[in-house]
Amino acid sequence: MRSIRISIILAVSIALSSFAFAGDNKDFKAKFAKLAKNKASFFKVTAKPGEEIPEATLNLAFGPGSTISVSRGRTQVKDMLDEQDIVAVVNRNLRAVKYCYCKALKVDPDFEGDAIIGMKIKTSGKVAKVEIEPEEIAEHKFGKCLAPRVAKWRFPKFTGHKEEGMTVKSMGYEFPLEFSQ
Repeated sequence: MRSIRISIILAVSIALSSFAFAGDNKDFKAKFAKLAKNKASFFKVTAKPGEEIPEATLNLAFGPGSTISVSRGRTQVKDMLDEQDIVAVVNRNLRAVKYCYCKALKVDPDFEGDAIIGMKIKTSGKVAKVEIEPEEIAEHKFGKCLAPRVAKWRFPKFTGHKEEGMTVKSMGYEFPLEFSQ
């Protein structure tokens, strides 16, 4: 059996307004290229067809120099989430992305392409809405597996207070996924 190396690159981009998915393939490609410019927040996950990833497994490596920090008490709630908050949540949830991709490869070993995952995060930290663009990816086994998992991601709570004195109830986020063999 030939070995296929699959890369998933995630870049996280913050969009403070609501998101809407519409337009043709040209619009999608331009939007994807714009979101993918932020090289500082890329993540890479590799998978092979037939590889099983147990979702509940957590691998932690503790070696020389490793430290664990535990704090008690309240943590400061931010007014708005920033890119570091998003990066931390995506990092914790890359296993779910890999799980769905491995599942999709079982059905469609040649699956590849680009996608944008959009989500609306409520001030409670819960995901209120998930949309995957383009429609072909959303309707593919991968999109149908990933969307409900992204909906379960939990972000830090935030107040929603903006500098202009306004308060929002949610924030929109989008990040591109690139699949290649």
